[in-house]
Amino acid sequence: MENRVQRLPEIVAKKIRSIIIEHSLSEGERLPSETELTNHFNVSRSTLREAVKILEAENVVVIKQGRGTYTAKKTGMISDPLGLSFADRDTLLPNLLEARKLMEPAIAFLAAQRRTAENLKQMQASIRDMELANQKGEDYTRYDYRFHCILAECTQNDVLNRILPLICDSINAGYMRTARVKGSYEKANYWHRKIYGAVLQQKPVEAEQAVLEHLSQTLMDVRHNTEGEEL
Repeated sequence: MENRVQRLPEIVAKKIRSIIIEHSLSEGERLPSETELTNHFNVSRSTLREAVKILEAENVVVIKQGRGTYTAKKTGMISDPLGLSFADRDTLLPNLLEARKLMEPAIAFLAAQRRTAENLKQMQASIRDMELANQKGEDYTRYDYRFHCILAECTQNDVLNRILPLICDSINAGYMRTARVKGSYEKANYWHRKIYGAVLQQKPVEAEQAVLEHLSQTLMDVRHNTEGEEL
């Protein structure tokens, strides 16, 4: 099969991506101006703008009107890359929880070994914010989600740090389903504190086991709740 010839905007987009990587531009850092980039690559403004739009679609950059172009948060992670939004809604949440059971206990093991003081501070904050939201009768699920993302950050492994939020993003709606299960908040709060304690004391086996039990309990609740909805 004949290889497709790359268009000029695609070539420019590839070069801009290389600049971001080579110069280690951090999230939210401003790229050179449009004039600087057109001169650097010797291309027209229309070609450059098309290249930037390609990168924007890939979540490499964000365009801020009147302010310029900046590197995106979670650079390169596009929305729903696994296509999970098109999966069967009845089986998606249980399947994702099963996937998390395979991954997240091992993540917790590493987290307990590698966590930093800042990681611990953020874990504490997510637990506190979740408690305050529940006391006020507000939605606490975003703090539940945040806790698990911080756990991945504790590994200091950029790949794991990107994979777990990718899965968690897909089950944000699922958190609302589990939140409706009686006692779900109390269970989540209990397990989050237990996981935090193990990570704080740098006990990897305990952290691993706590996450496994937490997700097993959540999966059991989801399945029970789903069966109840079908009755």
